[in-house]
Amino acid sequence: MNVQPTTLAGTVVHGDGRGHGLGFPTANLHVPHVGCPDGVYAAWARVADEPLWREATVSIGDNPTFGDVTDTRVECHIHDFSGDLYGTHATVVLVSLIRDMRSFEDVAGLIERTAADLVVSRRLLAAAPPPGIHHAPADAPGTD
Repeated sequence: MNVQPTTLAGTVVHGDGRGHGLGFPTANLHVPHVGCPDGVYAAWARVADEPLWREATVSIGDNPTFGDVTDTRVECHIHDFSGDLYGTHATVVLVSLIRDMRSFEDVAGLIERTAADLVVSRRLLAAAPPPGIHHAPADAPGTD
């Protein structure tokens, strides 16, 4: 479901290391006031002062599968990216809600669903240009 584009920004901090262990490393953003519902979102992410917006899937919530997190976390998996981002500033623009946050019976179920979320995220982002880039309408001059 498309959402009103929401921008979240913060410093990348150390998390619990679970995303990396599950095969989906995340940049955990310190965002004092998130202000949007928990869930998994398709998003665009930008790191530090890079001009490039990258495809991302963002989880917002308290990691209910593990049951030991009491605060809301913003965990951003940047597609096809690897690198150390700790201490850098990152910005994410939420584009579409993929699903609500939920608890899974086991880690295998979480991994399976996360892989499916990434497929959905890529599809949604293919139809949603990065911030600052606008597509011409289909009937605009110069389009076929």
